[in-house]
Amino acid sequence: MPRAVRRPRAGAGVLAALALGVPALAGCAGIGQPAPYDSVGINGLVIPTPSPDPEDFVGGVDNPWLPLEPGATWSYEVTDEGREIGAVETEVLEDPSVVAGLGATVVRTTTRIGRDAAEETRFYAQDEDGNVWLVGADGAVGSWRAGEDGAEAGLAMPADPRLGDGWLAYAAPGLPRASTTVEDQSRQMVQTREAGRNEADTATRNVYESGVGLVSVEDLDAGWVARRVSGPAD
Repeated sequence: MPRAVRRPRAGAGVLAALALGVPALAGCAGIGQPAPYDSVGINGLVIPTPSPDPEDFVGGVDNPWLPLEPGATWSYEVTDEGREIGAVETEVLEDPSVVAGLGATVVRTTTRIGRDAAEETRFYAQDEDGNVWLVGADGAVGSWRAGEDGAEAGLAMPADPRLGDGWLAYAAPGLPRASTTVEDQSRQMVQTREAGRNEADTATRNVYESGVGLVSVEDLDAGWVARRVSGPAD
C-alpha cells in the first residue's frame, strides 16, 4: 500500500507568510534603472533594487493595498480544516526606524499556534510613486537589512498592481528568495501567490482589500488559513 502523505504543520510558516509581506546599498543601479539580468521587476522598477535613493521616498506608508498607519493593529484567526489552531496580532509601531537612510515603517507580528509563540518585525518604506518596499526583517526567515552584507530591498506592494505582475520580495544572501505574482484582481481586491519565504519553499495565496490591507492568507501546501477578524477599518 502507498504510504500516506503527511501535510506540513502550520507554525513557523504562518508567521513567515502573515507578517505584513518585502540605503547605502552595494552597486550603482537605482530605482527605474535597467534591471540586472537576474532581477524580476515591473513598471520599470529594479527588483530587488541595490540602491534605493532616500530622496525618492516619502514618510509613512499609505498605499491603499497595504496601508500602515502608525499605531494601527490587526488580528487574524488561524484555522486548519475548519478548526481554530491559533491567532496572529500585527501592530504598526509609532516610531520609524532608519534602514539604509530611509525612515522605515516598523511592523511587528506575533503568531501563536497552540502553546507556541513567535515574533517577526519587518521594515517598509514607500517611494514617491506609491510603491511599498520591504527593506529589512527580523524573525521567521532570518534577519537582514537592505544595504548590509549584500541584502537588497524587494517590493512589498506596487502602487498599481496588475494581473500577471511578478516581482521579488527581497534578496538576502543565505535566505530563501521569495517571489510574488498577482493572480487575480478587481477594483477592490488583489490576490497574490507568494512562494519561497521559508526553507520548505511553500506557497501562500494572499488577498488584499483596497483601503483595508491584508485580509486573508491561505497556505497552499499545509492547508491552514488565516482570516482577518479586526483592524483599523472596522
